[in-house]
Amino acid sequence: MPLRAFVKANPETLSDFLLAADDRYREAEELLLAEEYDGCVYLLGYAAEMWLKKSAITLDGGRPNAVVKDALAKLQDKMSTAVPPIAKRDWHDLSYFVECVLRLRDDAGKPLPLDFERELRQQISDGLDVDWAVAMRYRRCALKGPDAWKALGNAWWMKTNWTRLII
Repeated sequence: MPLRAFVKANPETLSDFLLAADDRYREAEELLLAEEYDGCVYLLGYAAEMWLKKSAITLDGGRPNAVVKDALAKLQDKMSTAVPPIAKRDWHDLSYFVECVLRLRDDAGKPLPLDFERELRQQISDGLDVDWAVAMRYRRCALKGPDAWKALGNAWWMKTNWTRLII
């Protein structure tokens, strides 16, 4: 079956997200070693985005076989009617998904410890979300090694801590 037809016939699930996030992270490490910094940061942003979305959707009741598109629509509906509502720039807004995770945990009576919440905001909202954009795919960014290493540190933090968001 051609790839486009396969993708259309098999919508992505939360389980797919975890596999893809690990793949994108591993591929980004290879690009970093090859000194291909723009591609490295681009893939790291997507990996972090998938771990964040997985966390938010899981906190919203999503199961491993949940279809991501449907689960994201449900999450957006909930967050847009929350008080106060949580707005997003686009579907790749890392800060939005950080706020969704925090709100969902608060609503469940399980807020993150303040030091861990600060780390999450520092690594993702004030870190990777500032240094990564989906629009990177359309241009050369001329990133340097330190940019990529910083992004790797932010994404590594997400990779090693995302499960703590859903406990």
